[in-house]
Amino acid sequence: MFDQHNGVIKLSDFTAFGFHNTELNKLIEKGYVEKIKTGYYEWIDGDIISDAVVIRKLFPEGVICLDSALYLYGYTERTPSAWHIAVSKNRKKSKYRVDYPPMQFYFLIDKYMEIGLSEIMFEDHSMTIFDRDRTICDVIRYEMKMDKEVFNYAIKAYVKDPNKNIKNLIDYAEQMRIKNKVSRIIGMWI
Repeated sequence: MFDQHNGVIKLSDFTAFGFHNTELNKLIEKGYVEKIKTGYYEWIDGDIISDAVVIRKLFPEGVICLDSALYLYGYTERTPSAWHIAVSKNRKKSKYRVDYPPMQFYFLIDKYMEIGLSEIMFEDHSMTIFDRDRTICDVIRYEMKMDKEVFNYAIKAYVKDPNKNIKNLIDYAEQMRIKNKVSRIIGMWI
């Protein structure tokens, strides 16, 4: 049952297989299963379950953003200390309290959640991420909150990236109302 769900199940998955939650409690007591957060459980068998599986299972609506996206695109040399995940600001905030894996959530208005969505493979699992161009818009938008070295490295890496799409960058910047700032900063490098 856990194998069918990549090692992470919801309580509803467990009961759908015809088991009672008391049986799940016995598995926890014996050390076979660990509770991730309320209603979510992980099989413990020595194999490390990918963070991608846990994130996708717990927060299917989440989108990889900022430092995590920069890392996955190779736009930073620093490994983020937590997963940076964008979610709708209309969601219940208590849902996003979780100890593992370490995550930092960004609550965005819905119209910004739809801009530049893409998919990326990480540890053989698909994850939703903002594309390169949207990621750079976010970096420029949050320039004052970012480490200057990370900011500069990300901009330089983006400018050198053959996969960048300046048209998308400008379109996204316009939708996010930061077109002048993006044009000024990217224009300095191109």
